[in-house]
Amino acid sequence: CGSASMSTSVNSDGSADAQRVQPAQAVKVISNTWARDSHDLFDFESSNLHSRSFNVQQTTVCIRSGNDVGMWNDAAALPPSVDSLVRVVQKGGAFWVDKPPPLFSKKLWMVVRDVAPRGHRLVEGDVIKLGRFKFRVRQLVTAKNENSKPDLGLDEVRTVCHAVSSSEAHSKLCRICLTEGPGGDDDPLIAPCQCKGSIEHVHLSCLRYWTRSRLNLADNHLGSYFYRPLPCELCKSALPTYVCTDEARPKTELPGQAGIEEASCEPLMELPRTQPPFVVLESLSREARQHNRGLHVISLAEKSLMLGRGHDSDVRIPDVSISRCHARIRFEQGHFLLQDNDSKFGTLVALRRPRQIEHSRPVSLQIGRTVLSLSLAAAATQSGDAPAPAGGSTPEPPALEALVLAAQGALPGPAVLTEEERHRSLRVLVSTRRSRLGSHAAAGEASAPQMEADPEADGTALRRHASF
Repeated sequence: CGSASMSTSVNSDGSADAQRVQPAQAVKVISNTWARDSHDLFDFESSNLHSRSFNVQQTTVCIRSGNDVGMWNDAAALPPSVDSLVRVVQKGGAFWVDKPPPLFSKKLWMVVRDVAPRGHRLVEGDVIKLGRFKFRVRQLVTAKNENSKPDLGLDEVRTVCHAVSSSEAHSKLCRICLTEGPGGDDDPLIAPCQCKGSIEHVHLSCLRYWTRSRLNLADNHLGSYFYRPLPCELCKSALPTYVCTDEARPKTELPGQAGIEEASCEPLMELPRTQPPFVVLESLSREARQHNRGLHVISLAEKSLMLGRGHDSDVRIPDVSISRCHARIRFEQGHFLLQDNDSKFGTLVALRRPRQIEHSRPVSLQIGRTVLSLSLAAAATQSGDAPAPAGGSTPEPPALEALVLAAQGALPGPAVLTEEERHRSLRVLVSTRRSRLGSHAAAGEASAPQMEADPEADGTALRRHASF
């Protein structure tokens, strides 16, 4: 099974050479589904998993119904009660993984500990997920780019505020120091918010003094800090990110970084100079958007960046789904590498484009509470391999797999079942369930009633590994 065959080819001189034909390839899929459904998390330390294995030789969609994972024909329509997980595509003699079409709400996340144990190479735009929290890699600056400054724009459009012209500034009043006119050549009057009247203008130095007291930046010789946009305390509108001393241009919005790096533009807030190499991470979680939305600017000049729940973490995330030392980002040979630290709920990176399955690079994906491990293997001589049921029960015959699913009502059958086929599938289903019940009884009957009796078991599992 799966052995290479021999073929002959005739040369120009009439001689024949033997050539080794590569065996047909298939994708071995191993699925593990966590029994609890909690915030689309997967517990890598849990033993309460439902495991299945399949061999895929053509384009197929991986589906899930409850805790059961199976394969479905790519051309057939899916019922609404089934979740489509991932699509395995065969194209040009190779296999790829991609999002299943078309109604798909969950992202595909690569498991860093399986895909890249030594570290996943980060690029700008990557989305990282730690437990329930997500970060976007906004900027990566190496040691070669010493003059690069952090990109502080949280949105795609960076707001720039321009100074008041010198002809109008002498009659304007600063609302903080209550003096008229600009404070000097480097201290113009600006209108940073939507306030009008006598409180419309303020000196740049006065506003920077106020923002410095509000940001409460830590004293760090490497220049690492957490930046968050501050609103005006009166009109509640967001203050601009940059200020420009060019008097000829009115207040505008620049779409990118190139226009901000002009000589006349500088950050509105006084921030420390970050020593390269450094990384800029943006918080994307709902909790961060409401309470602590901002940018983590961390220098990796002397040590690696640690993300976790511990107080010694460079990026501290006080949440029970985060381990004390969850993950690390280090700078090595000109690249930023993300490495998981055997965390409970794993470190994930969003899959941005279809990924090819290679011999040297197996693919491990998390979709909700299911983790799929996909690797290349030699194809079987039969039309397909039977999936291995979880719990050590007797494998079901391949020809009856679809009939059993149809008899359960979880999936529609490929065709109308005859009366004899229906009776055969029901007999296989009954025998399989009896064997599974026998294995559960031998392992102990106290685990299942205990989980059913505890309605808060889901929240307790998240807090079990947290010791404050």
